[in-house]
Amino acid sequence: MASAQLTLIDGASSGGGAEKPGDLSFELQQMSARQIWFLLRRHMKLVAAIVISCVVVVLLVQLQLPNRYEATATVQVELNDSTGSNQADATRNQQRVANEARMYRSQALAEQVVRDLNLTRNPAFTHGVPMTVQQGAVQLTKNVRVVSSTDSDFIDIIVQSQKAELAARIANRFVDSLQKVRSQRRQTWRDGLSTALDKETARLAHEVEVAERNVADFRRAHLMPMGAGSAEDYQQMNRIAVEAASTAAMSSAMQAQAAGVSRAAAMRTVAGATSPALDNLQKQYDDLVRQRSEISVQMGAAHPQMRALSAQIAQVGDALQKERAAVVVTQQTKNDTDAGRERAMAVAEASAASARAGQLQSKLNAITGAAFRNNANLVDLSILDRRAEVARQAYLTTAQRAQTVQSELETTGVNSTMVSAAPVPLYPVAPAPKKMALAAFVGSSVLAFLIVLGIEMFDNRLRSGDQLRRLFGLRTLAMLPRLEGAIGTTIEENPVITEPQSLFTEVARNLASEIEDIPHDGASQRVLVTSPLPGDGKSSVALTLAAAAASMGRRAIVVDLDLRRPGPSILRSIQHESDTPDLIEVLTHAGESRRLIPQAEPHVDHDVAEGAAPRALMPVVLSTREQIRNPAAVVQGWQVGRLLDDLRDRFDLVVINAPAILAVRDARTLSTLADSTVMVVRWGHTTVEQLRASLQMVNNQVVGAVFNQVDYEEHARRGYGDAVQFYMGSAAYYSDSFPVRQSWVSRVRHAFARQAA
Repeated sequence: MASAQLTLIDGASSGGGAEKPGDLSFELQQMSARQIWFLLRRHMKLVAAIVISCVVVVLLVQLQLPNRYEATATVQVELNDSTGSNQADATRNQQRVANEARMYRSQALAEQVVRDLNLTRNPAFTHGVPMTVQQGAVQLTKNVRVVSSTDSDFIDIIVQSQKAELAARIANRFVDSLQKVRSQRRQTWRDGLSTALDKETARLAHEVEVAERNVADFRRAHLMPMGAGSAEDYQQMNRIAVEAASTAAMSSAMQAQAAGVSRAAAMRTVAGATSPALDNLQKQYDDLVRQRSEISVQMGAAHPQMRALSAQIAQVGDALQKERAAVVVTQQTKNDTDAGRERAMAVAEASAASARAGQLQSKLNAITGAAFRNNANLVDLSILDRRAEVARQAYLTTAQRAQTVQSELETTGVNSTMVSAAPVPLYPVAPAPKKMALAAFVGSSVLAFLIVLGIEMFDNRLRSGDQLRRLFGLRTLAMLPRLEGAIGTTIEENPVITEPQSLFTEVARNLASEIEDIPHDGASQRVLVTSPLPGDGKSSVALTLAAAAASMGRRAIVVDLDLRRPGPSILRSIQHESDTPDLIEVLTHAGESRRLIPQAEPHVDHDVAEGAAPRALMPVVLSTREQIRNPAAVVQGWQVGRLLDDLRDRFDLVVINAPAILAVRDARTLSTLADSTVMVVRWGHTTVEQLRASLQMVNNQVVGAVFNQVDYEEHARRGYGDAVQFYMGSAAYYSDSFPVRQSWVSRVRHAFARQAA
């Protein structure tokens, strides 16, 4: 049914699995392009007012501004190091170009340009206002833009002025003024730096001299020559110790050698002693013996030759014995002499080695003592040496730095060269009404969107079923349209009865159907109707629900238990106009409720032609005719429960009109007596916080909500994407007179027609 699509907003969704974001910005995070358009359309008047105001103001300002001309001069940055050429890497060059651009933007350069061009006396620059050089520099800085790129060594100097010639002159003057400022500052800096370096060098030279003199005085005072206390001392001590040990060993060896010589002298033999004479005698003897042996065979022993040879042999033998004895004596004497000499030499060498060992040991003891003394003084000497070395290195570094700075000052630095002088501009660049109007339109549109977005984010009023589903997991049962007039003071004047083909009636019947579909025990159903605050229209909703249920053939009664509300209400007015007993009389005579309350006849046929219910199926209203003094006692008494139990047997639908939840506790008490609770939400008035607090009061036992007093036209214009947005397409089904929807073309034509008229 078309009407069902109008009223059942997310009717199929349940509260248990609904998503519940923590803040209202969740709605804006899920927006599509169409939803953003509807968002702007909700606040179209505000958006149009912001955009039109901004554009008009910008146009008025632009039309009143004088012409301004813009001149651009292009300069190239030259980067030179100590070698006279560009040796720096790309990153360093970019930093230098950026630094040069900062120089062109500096206040000091602006002041120099003002002085060079005498701008403080130029009426075209000052506009007749006296100003100092500093004030002129501030004004010039506002009219100058310096543009540089990270991958280029070119810089653009853009100057704006009301005079074209003046703009070109100022732009072309910047390079010369910068060179002048740089030359002056470089000379001042060079002089100051050179003086400072010379003073520092002299001071460090004096400190080096003092430090080295302290080291020399300390060595002299403590008898520590160069190298004393260092590793050389220990090396010398080791060498002397080794030499002393070697000498001592040598002395022992010599003494042992002397003793051995004495023993060896006694053991020498003279058996092999000989001499030339002894050798000749031995030879003669051997020759004579051989000769005698040769002739003994031929001659006998008595032969005279044999006797002569024997006599010679005897003579030579005697001479040989004597010579041998003499040789032995001579050899023995020589052996004794050699042994004595060797023994004396060994003793002498042993004595010399012993003396040498004693000297070395004495020297070793002296050096060892000096080394221990040097160790005690080595800490102080090291401190003095370090001080002298630090002073020496500082002096050398400073002296070298002074020479380097002196040489680099002549070649290093950053310079700018004019590569394209600024021509005199022929056409003004400002004002530009079209361009600024377009910029104002874009900027104001963005501003308006942000304002609208802020309004939507901070607007916490409830207007759509999608909000209830996402924020609270709450089902929307119906969205009752707003009525132009009052709902009527009698049941017969209710729109459900008087206008059965209206949109309000159709929505009410759908609400009754939704209520009937809610699970409940038994054939009869008790529904509690409440709202967060008074004035949300819960009494009208309760009466409308009962009227719609009665029009559908159900026996319905409205029990008004909102007894705390001061003043008249629609239910009290209906009770006052009727001739039946009121709520207090029924509760007082609890056992006679069947007699006091009229009985509706079930299953009565409808008037098909009229579409209205017969009088026998009109809903019954049970309220008070006037405000009572102690409503809490009535609501919390046992009589109310007994009354509702009696009504369950007699009516198909019992609608309990409870007080507002946030006002009193009665609604929470009465919710235990009902099968289900329905929350009335006033469209565009009830806030998120109010509904959240209300649901907490009844422990989230609400089965659904009913939007009351919904402005269908405004709701559709806001474009919430629900069925109400398209209610105009179903206008033929209802007896209501809906406004005719006009296209954009018709609206524009109508607007121009009104202006022409």
